[in-house]
Amino acid sequence: MRVTFLYALLLISSFATAQSGRYAMGARQAAMAGTSVTLADQWAVFNNPGALGNHTGDQVFVSYQNRYGLAELSQFGVGYVRDFGKPVLGVGFYRFGGDLFNEQRVNLAAAHKLDRVSLGVSVDYLQYAIATVGSRGVFVLDFGGVADLTEQIRFGAHIFNLSQTKLVKETGERIPTVMKAGLAFTPIDELTFQVETEKDLDFDEVYKIGLEYRIIERVHLRTGFSTAPFNGAFGFGVYPKKFQFDYAFVGSAELGAIHELSVSYDLTK
Repeated sequence: MRVTFLYALLLISSFATAQSGRYAMGARQAAMAGTSVTLADQWAVFNNPGALGNHTGDQVFVSYQNRYGLAELSQFGVGYVRDFGKPVLGVGFYRFGGDLFNEQRVNLAAAHKLDRVSLGVSVDYLQYAIATVGSRGVFVLDFGGVADLTEQIRFGAHIFNLSQTKLVKETGERIPTVMKAGLAFTPIDELTFQVETEKDLDFDEVYKIGLEYRIIERVHLRTGFSTAPFNGAFGFGVYPKKFQFDYAFVGSAELGAIHELSVSYDLTK
C-alpha cells in the first residue's frame, strides 16, 4: 500500500505540475517571477520565514492562483502575521489541487532580527491526498535568513525541508529539499531589482530576475522572468489605506497563463 501510494503520488504530481517543496504565495512575488527570498512582507510566512524579522505590523492575508484555467491546478493560501517586536510570528495554510489529488500545508513561522540580520524557522505539516488511495502526512522543518549587506543591498537564503524528512521510510523516498538564495538592490527608494536562484536537489537550477517600481505612493508596477522553463511575469499592487491588492500574470509559451490575486488587510492599530 505504501509503495502504491508513493507511485500514485509521483505520477499525479508530475502530470499536474505540482512541485512539492515550492509553496511560494503572494501576487507580489509572482509578478516578479518568483523572486521572494529577500521580501520582508507578510508573505514571508510562505516564502522565507527568515525575512519575517524585518516585517512590521499585524496583517491577515489571502491569495488565489489559477494555473492554465484548470481548477485542479489552483493554489490557495491564507495567513496571519503578528509583530511582537521580537520575535515576529506567522501562521499559514496552503492548498494545491482538486478532488483527485491535493497537497496541503500548515506552518508556523517565527523570526528574530539582530542588528542587520534576520533569522527565522518554520515548522510545517504537509498532507498529500489521492482520492483512490488515501492520504499521508509528515512534518518538515525549514530555515531562512536575510542580511542587509549595505543600505542598498540585501541578501536572503532559504532551505525547505532542512530536516530531510522522508515521505515513505521503507523506500527512502524523501520530501524534496529546495534551496533558494538571492540579492535585492535598491538604488533609490522607488526601485528594487532582485535576482535569485532556486535549486531542488534532484533537478537543475532555476534562475529568476524581478523588478518593482513605485510610480506613486500607493501604486507599484512589477515584472520579471525565470528559466526552466522560461516564464515572463508582470503585475501591479494598489494599496488604499489598510488594504493591499496585488495581481500577477505569469505566461509560458509551452503551458499557458497563470493568474494570481492577493488581498491583505492591516490590523495594526
